[in-house]
Amino acid sequence: MNVLITSPSRLHFALIDLNGKLGRVDGGIGVALNKPSLKIEVSVADKPVEEEANTKEVAHIFERIRSRIEPGLERNYRVKILRKLPAHVGLGSQTQLSLSVAKAISVLENRIYSVVELAKLVGRGGTSGIGTAAFAKGGFILDGGHVFREYEAEKETRTKTSFLPSSASKVPPPPILFQHPLPENWFFVVAIPEVKRGAHGLEEVEIFKRYCPIKSEEVERICRIVLMRILPAVLEKDILTFAASLTMLQKLGFKKKEVELQHDIIRELFSFFDPRALGHGMSSFGPATYAIVEGEKRAKELAADTKAFLDEKRLRASVMYSNANNKGSEILVPQTRQQN
Repeated sequence: MNVLITSPSRLHFALIDLNGKLGRVDGGIGVALNKPSLKIEVSVADKPVEEEANTKEVAHIFERIRSRIEPGLERNYRVKILRKLPAHVGLGSQTQLSLSVAKAISVLENRIYSVVELAKLVGRGGTSGIGTAAFAKGGFILDGGHVFREYEAEKETRTKTSFLPSSASKVPPPPILFQHPLPENWFFVVAIPEVKRGAHGLEEVEIFKRYCPIKSEEVERICRIVLMRILPAVLEKDILTFAASLTMLQKLGFKKKEVELQHDIIRELFSFFDPRALGHGMSSFGPATYAIVEGEKRAKELAADTKAFLDEKRLRASVMYSNANNKGSEILVPQTRQQN
């Protein structure tokens, strides 16, 4: 028996509160994308995963699942990655792969877990809940962050006591405050120049330590943009306000630091997008950079122009376009098609 899982990529627009003085930290906004996407096949194996032709990355996911799942796994599994997401570029590849593997195993084991429970098994969502929510239902997402320092006795379950990225945080995914589909004709042109990959691992941990806490005034400005501009724009299908608001966030809070730490081509792309798109930004630590336009025809044109621009800079890059994924991951088992 085998299981096929297809999951979306995601753009992480911004972390909201890396100040924490009000007793809560993190919070974020983002969107699930149809393209690029991840597709894996998981099947029962005769040998332990360490002896199979799985990557170290997949073996690490299995180790986490085996150490945390109750009761333990009795069988071995093989993972075949049929379509990869590029790693450490700002598209959420680690979360999608981890959740996809965990979901496939849960189906093969005939166990029922929520997406949040799957995230706990694989240790994702400790800072941002965007990837977990994108896997579950897709669309535009706002998460509510984590309790910060107030309840020391519960710090192993839901409270953060320091500023940490998801990969280094042990707390579960944050609550989802708002999740809503985006119109089919809102498109994101995504450019991924082949420059230094986005911060991850120990480097990412050090960046959080160095630049946090963010000033309260900047966090307050971000909150106002999110609450009074972005959320109403999603509900009212106002692409102009939505796109312009994301551009505004690039110069505020932790996002400003993320952009400053990236290659100069990111800021050059921002300037390139300014007169050609409705808004722009960088996803997570980058280098994935996006522009927002209305209509697939315009997206295709801008993608071609963006590739030509980067070619002129003699920079290799992947450029694509996609609208929002408004349904989340898909699961295919023999004779049955399911959606999360």
